[in-house]
Amino acid sequence: MPVERPTPEKMQSSQQKTAFVICSLVMMAVSTVFMNQAILLELSQFFSVSLPEARLSFSYVSLSYSITFLLAGPIMDQGNLRYIALYSALLLAGTLFMTPYVGTYPGFLLCMFPLGICAALIPASMFPCMALIAPEKNKGFYVGSVVAAATLGVIWGRVLCGVLTSLIGWSGAYQVIAIVVLICTVLAAVYLPSGSRKATTETSLITAYTKAYRLVFQKRSMGLMLVGSTLFFGFLGMVTFLSYRLNLSPFFFSSGEIGCISFAGITALVAPFSGHLSHKYPSEKIIFAGLCFALASSLLLGWASNVPFIILGLFLLFLSVYTCQPLIFLLVGRSVSAEFVGSASSFYIFFCIGGGSLSSMILGPVWTVYGWHGTVVACSLSIGASLILMLLLKSDKRASRNS
Repeated sequence: MPVERPTPEKMQSSQQKTAFVICSLVMMAVSTVFMNQAILLELSQFFSVSLPEARLSFSYVSLSYSITFLLAGPIMDQGNLRYIALYSALLLAGTLFMTPYVGTYPGFLLCMFPLGICAALIPASMFPCMALIAPEKNKGFYVGSVVAAATLGVIWGRVLCGVLTSLIGWSGAYQVIAIVVLICTVLAAVYLPSGSRKATTETSLITAYTKAYRLVFQKRSMGLMLVGSTLFFGFLGMVTFLSYRLNLSPFFFSSGEIGCISFAGITALVAPFSGHLSHKYPSEKIIFAGLCFALASSLLLGWASNVPFIILGLFLLFLSVYTCQPLIFLLVGRSVSAEFVGSASSFYIFFCIGGGSLSSMILGPVWTVYGWHGTVVACSLSIGASLILMLLLKSDKRASRNS
């Protein structure tokens, strides 16, 4: 009997379902990294530690999350992406479910390391998987969608954990989120393609690491990664310490209220359309505009003295940052050969989230000494540095063409 070939409509429908499942899984994985930001006060009270000590719960999980991306790249180039994502998601759900049973704060912090590692392996495997399944003519939109999903995870983690904590406590929130991750894992087991880049025996892992690091850490790709790092240092620094500000006078917001305000970051959904715009306008111009708006919105957010302006500042900050993010991601991918796309994407995310992790650590003393306005100045300077780096990269590209 002749084999029935799938029609273009069926193929497109299948790609869309797979893309939706990938985005859902990535969103939930990333949300687990950022959910502690909305419940710092509750963690501080439950474990009887100071608010600055409670901040370490985010620092530890985000640090292990970012370091995993640094190490995972060559594995993603050779491993089976489907199995990496599924096993990591199962371990993530298990870690989330068991963490509330740890009775001490050091034990809680210890749980943040496997949580960050498992959460990182999911987007590390799903970003290149999305690039593989995406039709060439819509690659920018598909890649932008998974970037938007990761960003939505930042917001969703803060909103969901904040609201659930106000209703059933932080331990109940952790376990509900574990169940949602498990549901996404089941969907992924059904819809993810089974043949996603299996490991080869032709190249040893050591050789793969050597080649990947040598290629990815070249001048242009490194410059783009530093743009992402400085941008996220300022962006996540603002978002993290905004929770501190809203906990204190004159706001005295609860975790649920902080979670609801965080929903202003829904503008991160601009990311797929930003990727689509790159087909019509030069990516560098869109990135420059986004970086300028990010700097302006950080200053607006920093000096806002009432809730409407804080919401507007968050709205514009997420909008501008995630206009830039998918385009920088695409430029990083174009700066390396196709066989190293997994490494390039993992390293870029490492630089971005690593910058955000460093901001939560480095800006702690700034907050203690100079307060909110000092933190805003430091974050704005970092975003300004990303704009300068992008200008230098454009200048270097122009000089290379002329030579």
